[in-house]
Amino acid sequence: MKKLSPEIIQAVINDTAVRTALVYQNHEAFCSIYLRRHLKYEFAWFHKEMFRITESYQHKLNVFMAFRGSGKSTILNLSNALWSILGKHQKKFVLIVSKTRVQSQSHFDNIKQELEENELLKSDLGPFQATKEDWGAYTIEIPKYGAKIMCIGANQNIRGLKYRDHRPDLIICDDIEDVTSFTDQAKVDLLYEWFMGELLSIGDETTNIVVLGNLLDPRSILIRLYKAIKHDEMSGIFKAYPLLDDRNRILWSAKYPDAKAIKNVERGLPNPRNHDLWTVFSREYLLDMSCVGIDDFMEEKHMEPIRVGGKTAKSFEISAPMWGMGHINYFPEHERQNFSMWFDDEDGYPVERWKKIEAEYIKKGKVDGPSLKRVQNSTPETRFFDYPDRPKRYRYWYLETDYVPPSKRIKK
Repeated sequence: MKKLSPEIIQAVINDTAVRTALVYQNHEAFCSIYLRRHLKYEFAWFHKEMFRITESYQHKLNVFMAFRGSGKSTILNLSNALWSILGKHQKKFVLIVSKTRVQSQSHFDNIKQELEENELLKSDLGPFQATKEDWGAYTIEIPKYGAKIMCIGANQNIRGLKYRDHRPDLIICDDIEDVTSFTDQAKVDLLYEWFMGELLSIGDETTNIVVLGNLLDPRSILIRLYKAIKHDEMSGIFKAYPLLDDRNRILWSAKYPDAKAIKNVERGLPNPRNHDLWTVFSREYLLDMSCVGIDDFMEEKHMEPIRVGGKTAKSFEISAPMWGMGHINYFPEHERQNFSMWFDDEDGYPVERWKKIEAEYIKKGKVDGPSLKRVQNSTPETRFFDYPDRPKRYRYWYLETDYVPPSKRIKK
């Protein structure tokens, strides 16, 4: 099929009947047409993937982890909440959840503003407000669509929550935790129990749940859901979108066109403290809290130049999220040497990728192996290495007892 010219596309969009029919079926079109003021850059492939997932909802549970400034809240919260009611899904009761009700209200206010002030949206799909009583501080009722949007805080009592005869049929959890949520393990567990026990069971067979956020801590709800989905303990889909993939390719080149743009982001963040195992950039933008010591064999991968990536998911290699601790040893200056790996959590590091590399080197006769080991509940002494000739995001972590200086390495 021949690609339509921008002129033809614009003519179609300018036709009200065609426009409303298009946005009813297509979430991306809805966002592009009605929420243009929020969109400063062309969508990347991962944005389009977000749109496709929310259009089809093949899973009840949909979990998204994306770098700071990725546009995840605009698409998965603001646009999704509106389109789910005004578009083909015809949702009746949308629940927006954040760490506190005050935080969820900020997302809620953005939705309310669009319904009140977006003239094109009101003209095409409104009216949205019948009386002033329809809209409160934490709820919006849209009588024309028989729908309601409500915001709540995590751990709030939601048992039996209904709007008319409808249980919540779309639940959007946006930043349900933050970096301060992990100082008290009892509270961490309590929130997870509330999420699994009350939130997941509040709806019915038509309910879809969207969870979005950043990498915060290995104990976070997003990581727990990632592990459960990965091991088929829960049905759902998990997507991770770091700013750079494993080969330092930029996922959103329209916003970050080159290495300079990436460096500017990194320079604007606080420097790591002496006791930090990772940088803010690594955690919030690369979705990487892993502290894995690597030697010369792996350094080349980390030192690859930052460059623009492709236009599709197949163009990228993404191992995020990562949080495992451990180390990898392979000493290329020796004729033969063990390729060894230690991790405290195999889910937190792309072990399968290193297994493939190890297998390739064993086949070539360059290393002895296999030698993968797993350390349970390991809390070893650590020491840190900051190399002045490397980007700060690549800090190195070693097991104090296992690290062997190059001068003392024994040839086989």
